Amino acid sequence: MNFDRFQNFDYQIIDGESKYLENIETNLEKNIVKIHTPAHNDVIESYKIQDFRQGQQLTCLPSINQCRVRDIDREHAVDAGQITEAFIHSWNKGDKSIISADGEVVTEMYYTDNHDVIQPNFLKGAVKEFYQNFEYPLYKEKKIPQDAEVYNMTRTTGHRAKRGLVLFNNDCRMKVVYGIDSGRSSNHLRLCQRKAIINGVSVFRDCNNVRLTSPLVHMCMCCSWVTSINLASGDCQCMSMGW
Repeated sequence: MNFDRFQNFDYQIIDGESKYLENIETNLEKNIVKIHTPAHNDVIESYKIQDFRQGQQLTCLPSINQCRVRDIDREHAVDAGQITEAFIHSWNKGDKSIISADGEVVTEMYYTDNHDVIQPNFLKGAVKEFYQNFEYPLYKEKKIPQDAEVYNMTRTTGHRAKRGLVLFNNDCRMKVVYGIDSGRSSNHLRLCQRKAIINGVSVFRDCNNVRLTSPLVHMCMCCSWVTSINLASGDCQCMSMGW
């Protein structure tokens, strides 16, 4: 199937009571995908570029003035051609909406160390140009270990904790855990895994909606007895409370 070099899709997303437009741009020649998702529910606004040739993904989050870069997760990501095929297939059927409750939810668990701002000098090509539209502080996203302890984070005082004010008790044996903060980034894709030729016609099969969601995760040092992270308790110190 032949497509134009550039494609631009606006899809109506229905996520619970929220309705919004998600914009997806694909560049088949450069194998690049760009996705803009507006803020809704507990999802923060995000701008994302995936460069499948370089294997880099950059996400910029205006509400917290951050950009985050990491290697593309090949387990969950597909290239610009497959994304384009699936969306054009649905557009040809007159379907330009995605219901969030339908389809598969994939949660990506990455964390950043907000004490460690990295320089953007290594960014190249389209990713570098994309970053120059924002120029927020840049952080490296790292995948949390599969056997990590992951807890929700709460702040009973109603305010964010300040870095450097947590003093651990002498009998506190510390452990590394990961905390899920309020807010996340999320985008929806429509993917078709395979197609067949039936009576000379290309028929898509195994088409499904996929919601990729990435909670804001932080690495924390906590006392060994901690089973949930309350930043007002003094039992944990997390590395990214400087927003």
